[in-house]
Amino acid sequence: MMLKADFHIHSCLSPCADLTMTPNEIGKRLKSAQIDWVAITDHNSCGNVSIFEKVLEKYEISLLPGIEVQTKEEVHVLIYLKDIKTAQFFSEEIGEHLPKMKNDPERFGYQLLVNEDDKFIGMEDKLLSASVDLSINELWNLSRKYGALFVYAHPDRQFGIIRQLGFIPEEPPFDAIETFDNAEMKMEKAVLKSSDAHFLSQIEKPTMKIKVDAPTFEEFKNALFTKAVWML
Repeated sequence: MMLKADFHIHSCLSPCADLTMTPNEIGKRLKSAQIDWVAITDHNSCGNVSIFEKVLEKYEISLLPGIEVQTKEEVHVLIYLKDIKTAQFFSEEIGEHLPKMKNDPERFGYQLLVNEDDKFIGMEDKLLSASVDLSINELWNLSRKYGALFVYAHPDRQFGIIRQLGFIPEEPPFDAIETFDNAEMKMEKAVLKSSDAHFLSQIEKPTMKIKVDAPTFEEFKNALFTKAVWML
């Protein structure tokens, strides 16, 4: 089957995301945009992923668990995980590598946990916009421990691997990369296109299509390795 997708969307847990990025509001936007499969990829936490999976099921939208980690080098990496339970364990371990800094919501933004009715049920106190104390290579090793996929986010934009380091290192062997100028001509790996939506208005249409037998982690992994993904 060919599914329309967007594998980089933030919820209201990300301090830089709008407070309207709640499960049902995002579900409505995705349904209207005819998007079949998404990843919720909040900064340094999977705290809202479980709720989103439950809610998006009502809208017949599949969810791939994800997280956007900021490394010691201030490089953003998308980590995709095989299921919710694994994502929660990975998120807890990432939390242990964040600095012991409390978030100031008025300065950095609110980090909100929600329920299935879009009601705010709590706030994450730890500052999620900080860098973890893991290098790119150390994060790659941790991702492999969890059987996860390692994808460089927005490489030529702020906090991207090219913007931060000036090049894409040969090691570690990343699994895919988000698009940048002439990416498809330059890359041997799969190139993904995502909205990186922080506001509802940024969810307008599918950003890519992907050929899979079913919307599962293993099928996503196979599609990356066979480059069965196309930008829209």
